[in-house]
Amino acid sequence: MLQLVTFDLDNTLWETESVVASAERTLMAWFAEHAPLFVERLDSEARKALRHEVLASDPALRHRVTDFRLAVMKLGLLRAGYAEEQASELTRRGFEVFLEGRHAVTFFPHAERLLQGLSENYQLASISNGNADVRKLGLDKYFSVIVSADEVGLSKPDPAPFLTALQRAGVEPQRALHIGDHPEDDIQGARGVGMHALWFNRHGAEWPLSLQPDGEVRCLGDIPDWIERFKANR
Repeated sequence: MLQLVTFDLDNTLWETESVVASAERTLMAWFAEHAPLFVERLDSEARKALRHEVLASDPALRHRVTDFRLAVMKLGLLRAGYAEEQASELTRRGFEVFLEGRHAVTFFPHAERLLQGLSENYQLASISNGNADVRKLGLDKYFSVIVSADEVGLSKPDPAPFLTALQRAGVEPQRALHIGDHPEDDIQGARGVGMHALWFNRHGAEWPLSLQPDGEVRCLGDIPDWIERFKANR
């Protein structure tokens, strides 16, 4: 019997790339006003190099996107000539600006209605590699469990985020279904710990891996009917 439905967030409940790009443009405009040396002394290639440098010094940061972004911002501000204390304060304030833009998402059609309906019959959990917070989006009323790679310290497809969600929900993996857009991070990761997995394939891509999902949908509105058919065939 299905007891838990877990969701990826980015590109599953909303489109992410344009939102992050917009948030980064807003941040750069803020830097131009409040930390002009950052913009004047670090072009796009220099900022890209900072990312590689930070990851090289601490590879574990690739699992913690918030700490990674903070580290890159602070290193850049230091390299631009700001003193330690000033760089720390500008990093804190700049990240607040970025995070506000990061949450300016538009839900995919049927997303909130889907969560509301499923939450009436199952426990719901979010499992995300990103730093969007469902609490800031007003979706925490649907999710009884919220798991992020930032918190766990490991990102999907590592088993840790999935196992954390299962443990907090008190549900065995064979009684849980994960829904996400990424073949490896979501589907392979969930199947690897014994969960069922539904691929949200919005663009109609070809399945790229040997390990198959339990099913595929292209619209969030199709998920309730798919779950009912899945349960009936078990």
